[in-house]
Amino acid sequence: MAYQVTARKWRPQRFADMVGQEHIARTLKNAIRTGHIAHAYLFVGPRGIGKTTSARIFAKALNCKRPVDGEPCCECSSCKSIADETNVDIIEIDAATHTQVDKAREICEDVLHLPIASKYKIYIIDEVHMLSKSAWNALLKTIEEPPAHAKFIFATTEVNKVLPTVISRCQRFDLRRIPSDLIAKRLSYIAAEEKIRISPSAINVIARAADGGMRDAQSLLDQLVSFFGNSAENEEISEAQALSLFGLTAPEEMEELLNSILNNDRAAAILSVHKFAEQGKNLETLFEEVLAWLRGVMLSIILPNPESVLDENPEKILTYQKLATNRNVNMVQTLLEQLSGSAYLLREAINKQVFLETILLKAMRSAHAVRIEDLLIRLNQIRKNGELDVLAKVPSLAQIPVAPQPVRPVAPTVQTVPPTPPTTPKMPSPATAVPTVAVSVNTPEMQIPRQNAPQSAAPVKPQEKEPEKTVAPVPSGEKPQAKEAPAPPEKEPEKTDTQPVPEPEVRQDTAEASPVEPSVKEPEKAPEKTVAPAQASDAAPDAEEDEASDEAEEEHVEETLPEEESPEEPRNDAVMPLSERFSPELLWEKLQSDIRDNTNLFSVADLMSEGVPQKLEYSTLTVAFDEDFGELAFQTVAKEKELLTNSLKQLSRDSAAVLRLVRMKGVKSPEAKVQKKTLDELKREAAHIPIVERTADLFSGLIVDVLESKQ
Repeated sequence: MAYQVTARKWRPQRFADMVGQEHIARTLKNAIRTGHIAHAYLFVGPRGIGKTTSARIFAKALNCKRPVDGEPCCECSSCKSIADETNVDIIEIDAATHTQVDKAREICEDVLHLPIASKYKIYIIDEVHMLSKSAWNALLKTIEEPPAHAKFIFATTEVNKVLPTVISRCQRFDLRRIPSDLIAKRLSYIAAEEKIRISPSAINVIARAADGGMRDAQSLLDQLVSFFGNSAENEEISEAQALSLFGLTAPEEMEELLNSILNNDRAAAILSVHKFAEQGKNLETLFEEVLAWLRGVMLSIILPNPESVLDENPEKILTYQKLATNRNVNMVQTLLEQLSGSAYLLREAINKQVFLETILLKAMRSAHAVRIEDLLIRLNQIRKNGELDVLAKVPSLAQIPVAPQPVRPVAPTVQTVPPTPPTTPKMPSPATAVPTVAVSVNTPEMQIPRQNAPQSAAPVKPQEKEPEKTVAPVPSGEKPQAKEAPAPPEKEPEKTDTQPVPEPEVRQDTAEASPVEPSVKEPEKAPEKTVAPAQASDAAPDAEEDEASDEAEEEHVEETLPEEESPEEPRNDAVMPLSERFSPELLWEKLQSDIRDNTNLFSVADLMSEGVPQKLEYSTLTVAFDEDFGELAFQTVAKEKELLTNSLKQLSRDSAAVLRLVRMKGVKSPEAKVQKKTLDELKREAAHIPIVERTADLFSGLIVDVLESKQ
């Protein structure tokens, strides 16, 4: 008898012999047992899992003369002829060979004839997705309404290429990949029947290399036996021999490689790949194994029972779980994402070893990099454990008080207070009228009532706002007598803290009290008519006492002012903060005028008017431009910011002066943006430009006449 390969010799003959397709076998047996047989079936699945075998067993069961519970008996003439492939009523067609419409027309004509020796005429069309569209269109009507004696069974590995109109006319059955343990069990049975000495580990290697296909597993077994022999004298086929033949890697070596990848040990990973390349391993197969192992590790982390998903033996699943101990699932997932997208590139690479090493190192770098989510998780753990409580006691920068800047004490100023014209006919003589000194604190609004008003004078109208604090330089105690020197004042003049005080000056306008500055000398010329401020006691009853009081105060002023004169140097405004010497609007206006007068940047000076001063803090002037209507002005002024800052420093005499330009919404309205100046206004502005003035003087106004004539 001629030799038959294991895949044909051990092809299943009953539904019970099918491995891994129990759901298909049960459904087809029930259809035969109950008589609910469709006119067309479609078997779908990858290669070598039993599509054609299932079709033959189903055809055998349909035409069996003595079926047993839906199973063929395999003893009758119909079953034997189908097994020998000599039955004329079972027509097998390879659609990959007969793709044209002519073969489809032959089927349509032949299907009308009755079967010769069987109950049904059965057409088994393999690789049916290879039929052309015209061939399918020719078969559509026949498939939909065939004769009662005709049955169609289609098999395909690419169901997506089959027309939807064909699929809808068939009962579809999806066959699954066969698990590795079932393949290993079937191979052990075949090896025992064939007297083949092979180790269980080698059978597991074959089952793993078959990738779910029983036919591939049986073909690999034949190859292994042919290479190493199966005589009784030879030793049994080992796992190492199977690995070397199929280009696979031992589990121990793969575990070592996966450990180096998961631990980010780049040197160990490179050495492992180099060792596999020296052994002649297929690097593409090695790459696929790395992906399979990484998937097993990831599923071992995610799933409590990975064996429900993984098609591996228990020993290998235990290895996956060992590698998955204390691993981050995100890291393993990143490795898979980086490597799976490079599989097709490895097949086209010229130097596969270099490419494999490169993509492994790249994937390891990405997977083991520090991620933001990991930092956040760690920070939350630290916060939860209370390790950040110490930082909570540290005050923030906003809570730290700013050290106050030293403020120079401001001396009070001296002012002469002229009296209000008396309403009585009696007036003090000019010879006895002397300027009176009054000391005021804080503001000039604090006033002191008149003291030396005549008795017959009309009552003075009280002030609407009474002064907060006033001190008069009048001696305490009894009322001063005429021709007597007054005693020194009880209270010293109070000094202001932060408010700026105007320059010392001598005024003769109203009876308001003003601050006194000891450093200011007495005016050279006394006013003609003055009246001293009021004392705590009432006015003297007669004019002689008034004159005596005036003379005493005059002597007091002449004697005390030289003694209280401060030895300090005169105040310099430049040392004062910039915010105390200027307002934001005034400083911006001065800067604009300075740019207009001292530079030729007239357009910049004009566009500076678009800016609105916001605030002046210490030495920083903040100017805002409208975000919607001041784009051109902001860009132009910003280009000359350095020049403007230098001008600001010279103008304010503050070397720390800073100009800050910002953009804000609502600074100027659209109406303000589109306002135009009249011709007269433009002429007046142009007349103040230095170059225009010099040119006009040179040409005696002829340029102006020319402009007017053009307009």
